[in-house]
Amino acid sequence: MLTRLVTILLLSLALPLLAAEDYFFKANELYDQGKFKEAVPLYRAAIDEGRYEPFAWFNLGNAMVQLDRKQVAMVAYKRTVELLPTFEKAWMLLGDLYYLGGDVGEAIAAYQRAVELGVESDHVHFALAECYLKGRDWTLAQKNFERALQLNPDRMDAWYGLAEVYEKLGDYEYAIKTLQNALQMTATAGADVHFTMAYYYRSMDSTRQSLNEMENGILMDPENVSARRYLAQMYVQNQSPWMAIFTLEEGLRHNKGKADLNLDLGQIYFTQKRYDEAFDCYMKAWLAGNSQGRIGAENVGHVFSNAGDTEKAECLYKRIREKK
Repeated sequence: MLTRLVTILLLSLALPLLAAEDYFFKANELYDQGKFKEAVPLYRAAIDEGRYEPFAWFNLGNAMVQLDRKQVAMVAYKRTVELLPTFEKAWMLLGDLYYLGGDVGEAIAAYQRAVELGVESDHVHFALAECYLKGRDWTLAQKNFERALQLNPDRMDAWYGLAEVYEKLGDYEYAIKTLQNALQMTATAGADVHFTMAYYYRSMDSTRQSLNEMENGILMDPENVSARRYLAQMYVQNQSPWMAIFTLEEGLRHNKGKADLNLDLGQIYFTQKRYDEAFDCYMKAWLAGNSQGRIGAENVGHVFSNAGDTEKAECLYKRIREKK
């Protein structure tokens, strides 16, 4: 009892002289101004006053989330639903914190309670789907991804999630159909949709269709260096080195990833025994910052040295030493 009296006394000294019922509204004003730290003691005062207790706990939880104190926020949301079990928003946010903390079971229980209370949002159904996906419950994951998309067809992560469910089931055709539907039904679908379909086609050993989707993705995102390099490698494996060279040279026109693109070009030219072109590309890669370029250039020199053309080899080694 004495401890509580001391706490109340200290709190009264630390807070502005406000009427008890004003604490809650003043805290809300501070919260709306982004002054989350300043709002916290006023929410605590409102909780002690008791009149707005469940809502003060809820808003305290929101402030703690903003301050990245998620464990304290979880305590606040739990107290909110204890005092007001029908507060659906608190259940939803509690589910978010459980999910972020890796407690999938508790997250599902909180989200389901929010749904039972009438929450019908793409956020809740997407979160439920992600939880079921982690728990390998493909049926409920599919059901909730589909519901999320009914509520918000532009939710691209839900399209990817639904495709992943089919991938986990080994049904790449339905995974591809899902992403094809995404391309038709949402304006937010980008190059990654094509890259993902390319992966699915490749998993089905449909090389030509995989190449087509990679090409479609590159058309939408021509500056994607990693995708361009991957496409070039696919061409090499498909015995089409000239297309690989074209793809990499097109990438150089965008002035991005020059070191890696030149390195890949050097390797292709080296394989084709086009050593002068390989050397030039390796040097460009090295000068652009890729140390593997120097190794490639030295290997070209070794080729001429091993073939007995010491004059040519020394000329190349000299360029390497002078780095030009």
